[in-house]
Amino acid sequence: MTLFFKKKKQSIPKLHSEVIERIKEESKRQQREQVLLVQLVQNQSGLGEVQVSFSDRLVTDSNWIRFVNKDSKERLQHGEFSIENGNIYYHPNVELNWENTPKDTIHKIVSNYQFTNGKVYLNRKDYDQLVPVLKRCFLSEQVDSVFMDGNICQLEIKSLDDAKEERISDVLLTFFSSFYPSPFLEPHRLL
Repeated sequence: MTLFFKKKKQSIPKLHSEVIERIKEESKRQQREQVLLVQLVQNQSGLGEVQVSFSDRLVTDSNWIRFVNKDSKERLQHGEFSIENGNIYYHPNVELNWENTPKDTIHKIVSNYQFTNGKVYLNRKDYDQLVPVLKRCFLSEQVDSVFMDGNICQLEIKSLDDAKEERISDVLLTFFSSFYPSPFLEPHRLL
């Protein structure tokens, strides 16, 4: 199963036309050109939140968005901003693509978001190291082992059907939409 929430590759988030109009309105109100100031912040449990405010345009600003840091820019580049009920919201536009492998029990998932910054292999006994949403999913769906490397995740599952694939995809969408810094509860040693 392939879930595409946005097909176009991009290096900065898309701004819907109503967001650009809102920036122009704020610029007029402030009597200075404005941009969206975007920051990704994590709470103590690692759950991420995208914070958006207005800021005066700097000479170094080349578009309507300025990120507080490089990490925020890299992690939010695939999404888009829209206005709902007068508020500006970020939508991550996660893309997951399930691919076949030579082994029937190994299932490969490729995403436009990073699972890890390096190679990681986990057996069922190691799932306690994962954030709870992934740990619960992998245990309940009887995933025997997990290999992650960048934007690739390979799951070892003896029997995968469409319903199980959809449930795992939903959890992965939730994981990426929660903007955890990594799939691990604590910093993890990579292979």
